[in-house]
Amino acid sequence: MNWRLFLKSMAAASTTALVALPRAHAALPQAKITRVARFRNHSLILCIQVVLICALAGSRANAQGNDLFNAARDGDLPRVKALLANGVDVNAKNSDGAIALFAAAFSGHLDVVQALLANGAQVNAKSNGATALGAASLKGHLEIVRALLDAKADVNARADSGVTALMYASQDGQSEIVRALLSAKADVNARHSGGTALLYASKEGRLEIVRGLLDAGADVNAKNDEGRTALIAASQNGYLEVVRALLHAKADLNAKQQPHGLTALMEASVNAHPDVVRALLDAGANVNAKANNGGTALIAACYSGGTEVVRALIAAKADVNAKQDDGVTALIAALSQGQQEIVQLLKSAGAVAR
Repeated sequence: MNWRLFLKSMAAASTTALVALPRAHAALPQAKITRVARFRNHSLILCIQVVLICALAGSRANAQGNDLFNAARDGDLPRVKALLANGVDVNAKNSDGAIALFAAAFSGHLDVVQALLANGAQVNAKSNGATALGAASLKGHLEIVRALLDAKADVNARADSGVTALMYASQDGQSEIVRALLSAKADVNARHSGGTALLYASKEGRLEIVRGLLDAGADVNAKNDEGRTALIAASQNGYLEVVRALLHAKADLNAKQQPHGLTALMEASVNAHPDVVRALLDAGANVNAKANNGGTALIAACYSGGTEVVRALIAAKADVNAKQDDGVTALIAALSQGQQEIVQLLKSAGAVAR
């Protein structure tokens, strides 16, 4: 609790007790009531003194934590050593609750990290919900990651958000760090609401990392809380080589993500990635799969104006007259967007106005 709030609550509680005193002791002689009141006043004063002493000590600790944190963040090794030599707690927190080890790891100061660890820094302590290992992994500081792992950092520790160091490194494209974490037995299939390391890497098109994670046993069909898979993420963003790697690993072609029930083919179609669309179709994707509203990849492509995608879908025997639940067809979608070339393609393939 904030010391000011604590002081206020203690004062309020004591005042309440004093106000209630005459009622509680109405039958007592006045002298006894006076002695009791003096005792309560003395207790209140003593309580306030204790709280103030604690507050001053806390303020001093915060000041020291700020000094050490700032020195570590700035890579000022002589200052860090001087503060530690003068008795500053190596694990002192700054006013935001962060420790120096986190600052040094995030900022990439290996010598400061080593000095802090040598002086007993808590390697798995969290600062603002994240560990030093997570910070170093996110920022791409390989040697610091190694130093932290050598100091027995928990390779599978999670930030308060549920993200692991492997997820951070995978999303940010830190290939060497991913290898180091995997060598330290990072859980390749650790999952939180946003997915796994594989999904993060696939979403960003990190091909080398995707291959490494798959080689390490990543579940190619792992889903996030909305049912999104690595294949859906890579298809949406048009990362053809990642899509091929996932298909080679037997990714589920027709998995659907919510809340709309979209497949990888639908995502690739609506975002106009013809090469990805062809790769998915060649692998056996259901060209006529329907979303939750009855829509198909072809209807989605007609809305977005992807002429080459439309050609590929028609060549794969897409139903040109399929209707959404609201009655919209591919032809209606193309007409609504003024896509005359697509309108002609649809009519040539047998689409009819209804």
